[in-house]
Amino acid sequence: MAIIQSLIHSHTKIFWACIKFCADVVILCLPSKKLRRLTEELARLSQRPSPTHVEALMKRMNEAKSLAEYENCTIDLDNLQGHETWKREKESIEPGYNPNVIETQVKLLQKAVIFGDLSSMQYLLRTGLSRDLGGMNMPGLYQHSWFGTKLLIDGYINTVLETIETFSNIICRQRACTADLRSYQRSLEDTLIDFGRSALTLSGGASLCMKHIGVVKTLWEAALLPRIISGTSLGSFVAGIVGSTTEEQMDEVLDRLPFSDLAIFDPPGTGKLGWVIQRVRTLLSSGVFFETKNLKKVARSWLGDITFREAHNKTGYILNICISSTDSAEPQLLNFITAPDVYIWSAICASCAVPGIFSPVNIYEKDPITKEEKLWIQNIQKTFVGSTDHDIPMRKLSEMFNAKLFIISQVNPYIRAFLEPEEQFRGRQPKTLITPQNYLQATKVFLQREIVHRAQQAVKIGFPQKWFWWAPIFSQRYTDGINIWPEIKSSEYLHMMMNPSPEFILDAMIAGERAIWPRMCRIKNCVAIELSLVQAIDILKDRVNFGPEARAARMV
Repeated sequence: MAIIQSLIHSHTKIFWACIKFCADVVILCLPSKKLRRLTEELARLSQRPSPTHVEALMKRMNEAKSLAEYENCTIDLDNLQGHETWKREKESIEPGYNPNVIETQVKLLQKAVIFGDLSSMQYLLRTGLSRDLGGMNMPGLYQHSWFGTKLLIDGYINTVLETIETFSNIICRQRACTADLRSYQRSLEDTLIDFGRSALTLSGGASLCMKHIGVVKTLWEAALLPRIISGTSLGSFVAGIVGSTTEEQMDEVLDRLPFSDLAIFDPPGTGKLGWVIQRVRTLLSSGVFFETKNLKKVARSWLGDITFREAHNKTGYILNICISSTDSAEPQLLNFITAPDVYIWSAICASCAVPGIFSPVNIYEKDPITKEEKLWIQNIQKTFVGSTDHDIPMRKLSEMFNAKLFIISQVNPYIRAFLEPEEQFRGRQPKTLITPQNYLQATKVFLQREIVHRAQQAVKIGFPQKWFWWAPIFSQRYTDGINIWPEIKSSEYLHMMMNPSPEFILDAMIAGERAIWPRMCRIKNCVAIELSLVQAIDILKDRVNFGPEARAARMV
Protein backbone atom coordinates (compact mmCIF):
# COMPACT_ATOMS: atom_id res chain seq x y z
CA MET A 1 0.00 0.00 0.00
CA ALA A 2 2.83 2.39 0.87
CA ILE A 3 4.48 1.67 -2.52
CA ILE A 4 1.22 2.44 -4.37
CA GLN A 5 0.78 5.71 -2.47
CA SER A 6 4.37 6.68 -3.25
CA LEU A 7 3.85 6.01 -6.99
CA ILE A 8 0.63 8.07 -7.03
CA HIS A 9 2.36 10.92 -5.23
CA SER A 10 5.34 10.92 -7.62
CA HIS A 11 3.10 10.79 -10.72
CA THR A 12 1.00 13.64 -9.35
CA LYS A 13 4.10 15.80 -8.92
CA ILE A 14 5.20 15.01 -12.50
CA PHE A 15 1.72 15.91 -13.79
CA TRP A 16 1.69 19.31 -12.08
CA ALA A 17 5.26 20.02 -13.16
CA CYS A 18 4.27 19.41 -16.80
CA ILE A 19 1.21 21.66 -16.47
CA LYS A 20 3.32 24.46 -14.98
CA PHE A 21 5.94 24.10 -17.73
CA CYS A 22 3.27 24.40 -20.44
CA ALA A 23 1.81 27.47 -18.72
CA ASP A 24 5.24 29.11 -18.57
CA VAL A 25 5.73 28.51 -22.30
CA VAL A 26 2.33 30.07 -23.06
CA ILE A 27 3.04 33.15 -20.93
CA LEU A 28 6.34 33.71 -22.75
CA CYS A 29 4.64 33.58 -26.12
CA LEU A 30 1.49 35.52 -25.18
CA PRO A 31 2.22 37.77 -22.18
CA SER A 32 -0.87 39.08 -20.39
CA LYS A 33 -2.02 39.78 -16.85
CA LYS A 34 -4.69 37.06 -16.95
CA LEU A 35 -2.21 34.43 -18.11
CA ARG A 36 0.27 35.54 -15.46
CA ARG A 37 -2.35 35.10 -12.75
CA LEU A 38 -3.23 31.69 -14.18
CA THR A 39 0.43 30.68 -14.08
CA GLU A 40 0.77 31.82 -10.47
CA GLU A 41 -2.30 29.81 -9.52
CA LEU A 42 -0.95 26.72 -11.28
CA ALA A 43 2.38 27.19 -9.52
CA ARG A 44 0.60 27.32 -6.21
CA LEU A 45 -1.36 24.17 -7.02
CA SER A 46 1.76 22.35 -8.17
CA GLN A 47 3.41 23.06 -4.83
CA ARG A 48 0.38 22.35 -2.66
CA PRO A 49 1.14 20.42 0.50
CA SER A 50 0.03 16.88 1.10
CA PRO A 51 -3.27 16.53 2.99
CA THR A 52 -1.49 14.72 5.81
CA HIS A 53 0.84 17.69 6.37
CA VAL A 54 -2.07 20.12 6.53
CA GLU A 55 -4.00 17.83 8.86
CA ALA A 56 -0.98 17.55 11.16
CA LEU A 57 -0.68 21.35 11.35
CA MET A 58 -4.42 21.70 11.95
CA LYS A 59 -4.18 19.20 14.78
CA ARG A 60 -1.23 21.08 16.30
CA MET A 61 -3.11 24.36 15.97
CA ASN A 62 -6.23 23.01 17.70
CA GLU A 63 -4.13 21.50 20.51
CA ALA A 64 -1.79 24.48 20.97
CA LYS A 65 -0.87 25.27 24.57
CA SER A 66 0.09 28.91 24.07
CA LEU A 67 -0.59 31.88 21.80
CA ALA A 68 2.94 31.67 20.35
CA GLU A 69 2.48 28.00 19.42
CA TYR A 70 -0.93 28.76 17.90
CA GLU A 71 0.43 31.65 15.83
CA ASN A 72 3.37 29.56 14.56
CA CYS A 73 0.94 26.89 13.34
CA THR A 74 -1.31 29.43 11.61
CA ILE A 75 1.66 31.09 9.88
CA ASP A 76 2.85 27.69 8.63
CA LEU A 77 -0.65 26.90 7.36
CA ASP A 78 -0.85 30.21 5.50
CA ASN A 79 2.50 29.49 3.84
CA LEU A 80 1.52 25.95 2.91
CA GLN A 81 -1.93 26.82 1.55
CA GLY A 82 -0.84 29.96 -0.30
CA HIS A 83 -2.75 32.54 1.74
CA GLU A 84 0.37 34.72 2.01
CA THR A 85 -0.29 35.70 -1.62
CA TRP A 86 -3.56 37.38 -0.61
CA LYS A 87 -1.79 39.24 2.20
CA ARG A 88 0.78 40.68 -0.21
CA GLU A 89 -1.82 41.82 -2.75
CA LYS A 90 -3.32 45.29 -2.37
CA GLU A 91 -6.87 44.49 -3.44
CA SER A 92 -9.57 42.42 -1.76
CA ILE A 93 -13.21 41.53 -2.50
CA GLU A 94 -14.59 43.69 0.33
CA PRO A 95 -16.35 46.66 -1.37
CA GLY A 96 -15.50 49.21 1.35
CA TYR A 97 -11.78 48.46 1.37
CA ASN A 98 -9.62 51.24 -0.15
CA PRO A 99 -5.90 50.33 -0.01
CA ASN A 100 -4.82 53.49 -1.83
CA VAL A 101 -5.94 55.68 1.09
CA ILE A 102 -3.96 53.53 3.54
CA GLU A 103 -0.89 53.48 1.30
CA THR A 104 -0.91 57.28 0.93
CA GLN A 105 -1.11 57.79 4.69
CA VAL A 106 1.75 55.34 5.28
CA LYS A 107 4.01 57.25 2.88
CA LEU A 108 3.22 60.60 4.51
CA LEU A 109 3.94 59.25 7.99
CA GLN A 110 7.17 57.56 6.89
CA LYS A 111 8.37 60.79 5.28
CA ALA A 112 7.67 62.78 8.45
CA VAL A 113 9.52 60.22 10.61
CA ILE A 114 12.56 60.05 8.30
CA PHE A 115 13.01 63.83 8.34
CA GLY A 116 12.11 64.16 12.03
CA ASP A 117 9.47 66.73 11.09
CA LEU A 118 7.67 67.31 14.40
CA SER A 119 4.97 69.60 13.01
CA SER A 120 4.13 67.18 10.18
CA MET A 121 3.91 64.25 12.59
CA GLN A 122 1.65 66.26 14.88
CA TYR A 123 -0.58 67.29 11.97
CA LEU A 124 -0.83 63.78 10.48
CA LEU A 125 -1.59 62.17 13.84
CA ARG A 126 -4.19 64.79 14.67
CA THR A 127 -6.02 64.80 11.33
CA GLY A 128 -5.36 61.45 9.66
CA LEU A 129 -5.60 58.85 12.42
CA SER A 130 -8.62 56.55 12.15
CA ARG A 131 -9.58 53.06 13.30
CA ASP A 132 -11.27 52.37 9.98
CA LEU A 133 -9.00 54.19 7.54
CA GLY A 134 -9.79 52.85 4.08
CA GLY A 135 -12.11 50.24 5.60
CA MET A 136 -9.19 48.48 7.31
CA ASN A 137 -11.27 47.45 10.35
CA MET A 138 -13.80 45.35 8.42
CA PRO A 139 -14.12 41.83 9.90
CA GLY A 140 -14.02 40.35 6.39
CA LEU A 141 -10.37 41.36 6.02
CA TYR A 142 -9.53 38.89 8.80
CA GLN A 143 -11.32 35.96 7.16
CA HIS A 144 -8.89 35.34 4.28
CA SER A 145 -6.09 33.66 6.23
CA TRP A 146 -5.37 31.76 9.40
CA PHE A 147 -3.14 34.52 10.74
CA GLY A 148 -3.34 38.26 10.29
CA THR A 149 -4.56 40.34 7.39
CA LYS A 150 -3.13 42.47 4.58
CA LEU A 151 0.55 43.35 4.97
CA LEU A 152 -0.43 46.90 4.03
CA ILE A 153 -2.66 47.16 7.12
CA ASP A 154 0.05 45.72 9.37
CA GLY A 155 2.50 48.19 7.85
CA TYR A 156 0.14 51.10 8.58
CA ILE A 157 -0.25 50.08 12.24
CA ASN A 158 3.52 49.70 12.70
CA THR A 159 4.17 53.03 10.98
CA VAL A 160 1.71 54.85 13.25
CA LEU A 161 3.29 53.26 16.34
CA GLU A 162 6.73 54.33 15.13
CA THR A 163 5.45 57.85 14.48
CA ILE A 164 3.98 58.21 17.98
CA GLU A 165 7.19 56.92 19.57
CA THR A 166 9.38 59.21 17.44
CA PHE A 167 7.11 62.18 18.15
CA SER A 168 7.37 61.76 21.95
CA ASN A 169 11.12 61.02 21.81
CA ILE A 170 11.89 64.19 19.83
CA ILE A 171 9.86 66.30 22.27
CA CYS A 172 11.71 64.82 25.25
CA ARG A 173 15.12 65.34 23.60
CA GLN A 174 14.34 68.96 22.76
CA ARG A 175 13.71 69.80 26.41
CA ALA A 176 10.77 71.95 25.41
CA CYS A 177 9.34 74.48 27.84
CA THR A 178 6.27 73.63 29.90
CA ALA A 179 3.95 75.61 27.63
CA ASP A 180 5.08 73.66 24.55
CA LEU A 181 4.86 70.37 26.44
CA ARG A 182 1.27 71.15 27.44
CA SER A 183 0.46 72.02 23.83
CA TYR A 184 1.85 68.71 22.55
CA GLN A 185 0.07 66.86 25.34
CA ARG A 186 -3.27 68.47 24.45
CA SER A 187 -2.70 67.61 20.80
CA LEU A 188 -2.23 63.92 21.64
CA GLU A 189 -5.22 63.99 24.00
CA ASP A 190 -7.39 65.46 21.23
CA THR A 191 -6.09 62.77 18.88
CA LEU A 192 -7.06 60.09 21.40
CA ILE A 193 -10.54 61.58 21.79
CA ASP A 194 -11.04 61.50 18.03
CA PHE A 195 -9.57 58.00 17.73
CA GLY A 196 -11.72 56.68 20.59
CA ARG A 197 -11.11 54.21 23.39
CA SER A 198 -11.51 50.44 23.49
CA ALA A 199 -13.41 48.61 26.22
CA LEU A 200 -13.36 45.01 27.41
CA THR A 201 -16.86 43.90 28.41
CA LEU A 202 -17.41 40.68 30.35
CA SER A 203 -20.92 39.22 30.23
CA GLY A 204 -22.81 37.42 32.96
CA GLY A 205 -23.16 33.66 33.01
CA ALA A 206 -22.65 32.30 36.57
CA SER A 207 -19.61 30.00 36.86
CA LEU A 208 -19.13 30.14 33.09
CA CYS A 209 -17.69 33.61 33.73
CA MET A 210 -14.47 31.89 34.78
CA LYS A 211 -13.78 31.67 31.03
CA HIS A 212 -13.30 35.45 31.11
CA ILE A 213 -10.11 34.89 33.10
CA GLY A 214 -8.50 33.20 30.08
CA VAL A 215 -9.54 36.11 27.84
CA VAL A 216 -8.07 38.65 30.27
CA LYS A 217 -4.88 36.62 30.73
CA THR A 218 -4.23 36.47 26.98
CA LEU A 219 -4.80 40.21 26.52
CA TRP A 220 -2.61 41.02 29.52
CA GLU A 221 0.30 38.84 28.38
CA ALA A 222 0.11 40.44 24.92
CA ALA A 223 0.09 43.96 26.47
CA LEU A 224 -3.28 44.63 24.81
CA LEU A 225 -5.59 44.82 27.83
CA PRO A 226 -7.86 47.89 27.44
CA ARG A 227 -7.94 50.46 30.23
CA ILE A 228 -11.77 50.42 30.27
CA ILE A 229 -13.24 47.21 31.73
CA SER A 230 -16.91 46.43 32.30
CA GLY A 231 -18.57 43.47 33.96
CA THR A 232 -22.11 42.28 34.63
CA SER A 233 -23.28 39.69 37.17
CA LEU A 234 -20.40 37.31 37.88
CA GLY A 235 -18.53 38.91 34.99
CA SER A 236 -18.27 41.89 37.35
CA PHE A 237 -16.34 39.70 39.81
CA VAL A 238 -13.62 39.03 37.22
CA ALA A 239 -13.70 42.67 36.09
CA GLY A 240 -13.44 43.85 39.71
CA ILE A 241 -10.34 41.76 40.38
CA VAL A 242 -8.63 42.91 37.17
CA GLY A 243 -9.63 46.56 37.60
CA SER A 244 -8.19 46.74 41.12
CA THR A 245 -4.90 44.93 40.45
CA THR A 246 -1.69 46.76 39.60
CA GLU A 247 0.58 45.75 36.74
CA GLU A 248 3.16 44.41 39.18
CA GLN A 249 0.59 42.10 40.80
CA MET A 250 -1.37 41.00 37.72
CA ASP A 251 0.64 37.87 36.84
CA GLU A 252 0.55 36.60 40.42
CA VAL A 253 -3.19 37.26 40.77
CA LEU A 254 -4.13 35.54 37.50
CA ASP A 255 -2.01 32.50 38.42
CA ARG A 256 -3.46 32.31 41.95
CA LEU A 257 -7.11 32.80 40.99
CA PRO A 258 -7.91 29.20 39.88
CA PHE A 259 -6.65 27.73 43.16
CA SER A 260 -8.30 30.19 45.53
CA ASP A 261 -11.51 29.93 47.53
CA LEU A 262 -14.33 30.74 45.09
CA ALA A 263 -17.24 29.31 47.08
CA ILE A 264 -19.65 31.83 45.54
CA PHE A 265 -22.89 29.85 45.76
CA ASP A 266 -22.45 27.56 48.79
CA PRO A 267 -20.06 27.03 51.69
CA PRO A 268 -16.81 25.27 50.72
CA GLY A 269 -17.02 21.49 50.48
CA THR A 270 -20.72 21.31 49.56
CA GLY A 271 -21.33 18.10 47.59
CA LYS A 272 -24.03 17.33 45.02
CA LEU A 273 -26.52 16.02 47.59
CA GLY A 274 -25.70 18.90 49.92
CA TRP A 275 -26.27 21.29 47.01
CA VAL A 276 -29.83 19.97 46.49
CA ILE A 277 -30.62 20.10 50.21
CA GLN A 278 -29.21 23.61 50.44
CA ARG A 279 -31.36 24.78 47.52
CA VAL A 280 -34.57 23.49 49.08
CA ARG A 281 -33.68 24.92 52.50
CA THR A 282 -32.74 28.36 51.12
CA LEU A 283 -35.79 28.51 48.85
CA LEU A 284 -38.19 27.72 51.68
CA SER A 285 -36.59 30.16 54.11
CA SER A 286 -35.92 33.17 51.86
CA GLY A 287 -37.65 32.57 48.53
CA VAL A 288 -34.39 32.52 46.55
CA PHE A 289 -31.98 29.76 45.59
CA PHE A 290 -28.73 31.21 46.95
CA GLU A 291 -27.67 33.27 49.93
CA THR A 292 -25.74 36.43 49.18
CA LYS A 293 -23.42 35.95 52.16
CA ASN A 294 -21.23 33.43 50.29
CA LEU A 295 -20.75 35.77 47.32
CA LYS A 296 -20.10 38.69 49.67
CA LYS A 297 -17.48 36.71 51.58
CA VAL A 298 -15.58 35.72 48.43
CA ALA A 299 -15.76 39.20 46.85
CA ARG A 300 -14.64 40.89 50.05
CA SER A 301 -11.78 38.42 50.59
CA TRP A 302 -10.44 39.24 47.12
CA LEU A 303 -11.08 42.97 47.00
CA GLY A 304 -11.07 44.09 50.61
CA ASP A 305 -12.65 47.50 51.18
CA ILE A 306 -11.29 49.21 48.07
CA THR A 307 -13.60 51.72 46.36
CA PHE A 308 -13.95 52.60 42.69
CA ARG A 309 -11.97 55.81 43.09
CA GLU A 310 -9.19 54.08 45.03
CA ALA A 311 -8.97 51.32 42.42
CA HIS A 312 -8.72 53.85 39.59
CA ASN A 313 -6.02 55.85 41.37
CA LYS A 314 -4.13 52.66 42.19
CA THR A 315 -4.21 50.97 38.77
CA GLY A 316 -5.31 53.49 36.13
CA TYR A 317 -8.03 51.11 34.94
CA ILE A 318 -11.58 52.41 34.53
CA LEU A 319 -13.68 49.71 36.18
CA ASN A 320 -17.42 49.65 35.43
CA ILE A 321 -20.00 47.42 37.09
CA CYS A 322 -23.51 47.36 35.68
CA ILE A 323 -26.54 47.19 37.98
CA SER A 324 -30.24 47.87 37.45
CA SER A 325 -33.18 48.58 39.70
CA THR A 326 -36.92 48.99 39.54
CA ASP A 327 -36.49 52.76 40.01
CA SER A 328 -34.97 53.27 36.57
CA ALA A 329 -35.37 51.69 33.16
CA GLU A 330 -31.77 52.62 32.38
CA PRO A 331 -28.83 50.59 33.67
CA GLN A 332 -26.68 52.22 36.30
CA LEU A 333 -23.01 52.03 35.52
CA LEU A 334 -21.00 52.23 38.72
CA ASN A 335 -17.47 53.57 38.30
CA PHE A 336 -15.07 56.12 39.77
CA ILE A 337 -17.24 58.97 38.41
CA THR A 338 -20.78 57.84 39.28
CA ALA A 339 -19.96 55.99 42.52
CA PRO A 340 -16.45 57.00 43.60
CA ASP A 341 -16.73 55.90 47.25
CA VAL A 342 -18.78 52.71 46.72
CA TYR A 343 -17.08 49.48 47.73
CA ILE A 344 -16.40 47.30 44.69
CA TRP A 345 -17.40 44.13 46.53
CA SER A 346 -20.78 45.70 47.30
CA ALA A 347 -21.33 46.65 43.64
CA ILE A 348 -20.51 43.07 42.57
CA CYS A 349 -23.15 41.69 44.94
CA ALA A 350 -25.71 44.14 43.53
CA SER A 351 -24.85 43.21 39.95
CA CYS A 352 -25.42 39.52 40.75
CA ALA A 353 -28.74 40.05 42.58
CA VAL A 354 -31.01 38.50 39.95
CA PRO A 355 -34.58 37.81 41.20
CA GLY A 356 -35.04 34.23 42.35
CA ILE A 357 -31.29 33.60 42.36
CA PHE A 358 -30.01 36.04 45.00
CA SER A 359 -31.98 38.17 47.45
CA PRO A 360 -31.96 42.00 47.25
CA VAL A 361 -28.82 43.64 48.61
CA ASN A 362 -27.74 47.00 49.97
CA ILE A 363 -24.89 48.92 48.37
CA TYR A 364 -22.39 50.40 50.78
CA GLU A 365 -19.85 53.17 50.43
CA LYS A 366 -16.89 54.48 52.43
CA ASP A 367 -17.52 57.78 54.17
CA PRO A 368 -14.90 60.15 52.68
CA ILE A 369 -14.33 61.83 56.06
CA THR A 370 -14.68 59.15 58.74
CA LYS A 371 -13.73 56.23 56.43
CA GLU A 372 -16.58 54.26 58.02
CA GLU A 373 -18.95 52.02 56.07
CA LYS A 374 -22.34 53.56 55.40
CA LEU A 375 -25.43 52.78 53.33
CA TRP A 376 -25.51 54.17 49.78
CA ILE A 377 -28.56 52.49 48.18
CA GLN A 378 -30.98 50.11 49.88
CA ASN A 379 -32.55 46.88 48.58
CA ILE A 380 -31.06 46.78 45.11
CA GLN A 381 -32.17 43.85 43.02
CA LYS A 382 -31.48 43.37 39.37
CA THR A 383 -34.80 43.16 37.54
CA PHE A 384 -34.97 40.27 35.13
CA VAL A 385 -35.30 42.77 32.32
CA GLY A 386 -32.14 44.40 33.62
CA SER A 387 -30.33 41.08 33.64
CA THR A 388 -31.07 40.63 29.93
CA ASP A 389 -30.95 44.04 28.26
CA HIS A 390 -27.98 45.46 30.19
CA ASP A 391 -25.58 42.56 29.78
CA ILE A 392 -23.25 44.62 27.55
CA PRO A 393 -23.69 48.37 28.36
CA MET A 394 -22.26 49.73 25.10
CA ARG A 395 -24.20 52.98 24.93
CA LYS A 396 -23.32 54.02 28.46
CA LEU A 397 -19.63 53.27 27.96
CA SER A 398 -19.64 55.23 24.71
CA GLU A 399 -21.27 58.26 26.33
CA MET A 400 -19.13 58.33 29.46
CA PHE A 401 -15.70 57.27 28.20
CA ASN A 402 -15.80 57.69 24.41
CA ALA A 403 -15.54 53.92 23.89
CA LYS A 404 -15.69 53.18 20.16
CA LEU A 405 -14.42 49.61 20.09
CA PHE A 406 -15.78 46.79 22.24
CA ILE A 407 -14.06 43.48 22.91
CA ILE A 408 -16.98 41.36 24.09
CA SER A 409 -16.44 38.10 25.96
CA GLN A 410 -19.85 36.45 25.83
CA VAL A 411 -20.70 33.35 27.89
CA ASN A 412 -24.32 34.12 28.77
CA PRO A 413 -26.32 31.05 27.64
CA TYR A 414 -29.65 32.76 26.96
CA ILE A 415 -27.93 35.55 25.02
CA ARG A 416 -25.84 33.18 22.89
CA ALA A 417 -28.99 31.24 22.02
CA PHE A 418 -30.24 34.21 19.97
CA LEU A 419 -26.95 35.06 18.26
CA GLU A 420 -24.76 33.61 15.56
CA PRO A 421 -20.99 33.46 16.15
CA GLU A 422 -18.78 35.38 13.75
CA GLU A 423 -17.83 33.48 10.62
CA GLN A 424 -14.28 32.18 10.84
CA PHE A 425 -11.69 31.29 8.23
CA ARG A 426 -11.94 27.65 7.14
CA GLY A 427 -8.84 27.30 4.98
CA ARG A 428 -10.21 28.47 1.61
CA GLN A 429 -10.18 31.94 0.12
CA PRO A 430 -13.73 33.38 -0.05
CA LYS A 431 -14.67 34.27 -3.62
CA THR A 432 -17.88 36.13 -2.73
CA LEU A 433 -19.29 37.99 0.26
CA ILE A 434 -22.64 36.22 -0.09
CA THR A 435 -22.84 32.94 1.83
CA PRO A 436 -25.70 30.82 3.19
CA GLN A 437 -24.73 32.05 6.66
CA ASN A 438 -25.31 35.67 5.54
CA TYR A 439 -28.85 34.85 4.42
CA LEU A 440 -29.56 32.95 7.64
CA GLN A 441 -28.25 35.78 9.83
CA ALA A 442 -30.18 38.42 7.85
CA THR A 443 -33.38 36.41 8.26
CA LYS A 444 -32.80 36.03 11.99
CA VAL A 445 -32.15 39.78 12.42
CA PHE A 446 -35.33 40.59 10.45
CA LEU A 447 -37.44 38.29 12.65
CA GLN A 448 -35.93 39.70 15.84
CA ARG A 449 -36.67 43.28 14.80
CA GLU A 450 -40.20 42.33 13.78
CA ILE A 451 -40.83 40.72 17.19
CA VAL A 452 -39.60 43.83 19.01
CA HIS A 453 -41.70 46.09 16.78
CA ARG A 454 -44.87 44.08 17.44
CA ALA A 455 -44.18 44.10 21.19
CA GLN A 456 -43.78 47.89 21.15
CA GLN A 457 -47.05 48.26 19.23
CA ALA A 458 -48.85 46.06 21.76
CA VAL A 459 -47.63 48.25 24.64
CA LYS A 460 -48.78 51.41 22.84
CA ILE A 461 -52.35 50.13 22.46
CA GLY A 462 -52.62 49.28 26.16
CA PHE A 463 -51.15 45.86 26.89
CA PRO A 464 -49.10 45.75 30.13
CA GLN A 465 -45.41 46.32 29.48
CA LYS A 466 -44.45 43.59 31.97
CA TRP A 467 -45.91 41.01 29.58
CA PHE A 468 -43.08 41.81 27.18
CA TRP A 469 -40.13 41.54 29.58
CA TRP A 470 -38.42 39.33 26.99
CA ALA A 471 -38.29 41.97 24.22
CA PRO A 472 -34.96 43.55 25.29
CA ILE A 473 -33.23 40.22 24.65
CA PHE A 474 -33.89 40.77 20.94
CA SER A 475 -33.30 44.53 20.80
CA GLN A 476 -29.98 45.01 22.60
CA ARG A 477 -26.77 45.24 20.60
CA TYR A 478 -24.62 42.33 21.69
CA THR A 479 -22.32 41.86 18.71
CA ASP A 480 -20.92 45.27 17.76
CA GLY A 481 -17.17 44.95 18.06
CA ILE A 482 -14.83 42.00 18.40
CA ASN A 483 -16.75 39.05 19.78
CA ILE A 484 -15.15 36.30 21.84
CA TRP A 485 -17.22 33.13 22.19
CA PRO A 486 -15.49 30.65 24.50
CA GLU A 487 -16.56 27.06 23.92
CA ILE A 488 -19.15 25.82 26.42
CA LYS A 489 -19.45 22.07 26.88
CA SER A 490 -22.86 20.54 27.55
CA SER A 491 -21.72 19.26 30.94
CA GLU A 492 -20.72 22.78 31.99
CA TYR A 493 -24.33 23.95 31.85
CA LEU A 494 -25.13 21.46 34.62
CA HIS A 495 -22.44 22.93 36.90
CA MET A 496 -22.79 26.63 36.13
CA MET A 497 -24.69 27.31 39.38
CA MET A 498 -22.20 25.40 41.55
CA ASN A 499 -18.97 26.52 43.17
CA PRO A 500 -16.25 26.33 40.49
CA SER A 501 -13.53 23.82 41.32
CA PRO A 502 -9.85 24.43 40.42
CA GLU A 503 -10.18 21.89 37.59
CA PHE A 504 -13.30 23.68 36.26
CA ILE A 505 -11.57 27.07 36.38
CA LEU A 506 -8.41 25.80 34.64
CA ASP A 507 -10.50 24.23 31.85
CA ALA A 508 -12.54 27.44 31.61
CA MET A 509 -9.38 29.54 31.33
CA ILE A 510 -8.07 27.35 28.51
CA ALA A 511 -11.40 27.72 26.68
CA GLY A 512 -11.21 31.50 27.06
CA GLU A 513 -7.63 31.62 25.80
CA ARG A 514 -8.36 29.47 22.74
CA ALA A 515 -11.45 31.53 21.93
CA ILE A 516 -9.50 34.79 21.75
CA TRP A 517 -6.42 33.51 19.89
CA PRO A 518 -8.01 33.75 16.40
CA ARG A 519 -8.99 37.37 17.17
CA MET A 520 -5.62 38.57 18.47
CA CYS A 521 -4.35 40.03 15.18
CA ARG A 522 -7.47 42.15 14.79
CA ILE A 523 -7.38 43.17 18.46
CA LYS A 524 -3.74 44.26 18.11
CA ASN A 525 -4.54 46.36 15.05
CA CYS A 526 -7.47 47.98 16.88
CA VAL A 527 -5.93 48.53 20.32
CA ALA A 528 -2.17 49.03 19.84
CA ILE A 529 -2.42 52.61 18.53
CA GLU A 530 -4.69 53.67 21.39
CA LEU A 531 -2.38 52.20 24.04
CA SER A 532 0.62 53.86 22.38
CA LEU A 533 -1.16 57.24 22.48
CA VAL A 534 -1.99 56.74 26.17
CA GLN A 535 1.65 55.90 26.91
CA ALA A 536 2.91 58.98 25.04
CA ILE A 537 0.42 61.21 26.88
CA ASP A 538 1.57 59.78 30.22
CA ILE A 539 5.21 60.52 29.30
CA LEU A 540 4.40 64.14 28.48
CA LYS A 541 2.34 64.48 31.67
CA ASP A 542 5.33 63.34 33.70
CA ARG A 543 7.54 65.87 31.89
CA VAL A 544 5.04 68.65 32.64
CA ASN A 545 4.52 67.71 36.30
CA PHE A 546 8.03 66.59 37.24
CA GLY A 547 10.30 68.36 34.74
CA PRO A 548 12.90 71.03 35.63
CA GLU A 549 10.42 73.91 35.42
CA ALA A 550 7.89 72.12 37.61
CA ARG A 551 10.55 71.30 40.22
CA ALA A 552 11.79 74.90 40.20
CA ALA A 553 8.25 76.23 40.62
CA ARG A 554 7.67 73.99 43.64
CA MET A 555 10.85 75.25 45.29
CA VAL A 556 9.76 78.90 45.11
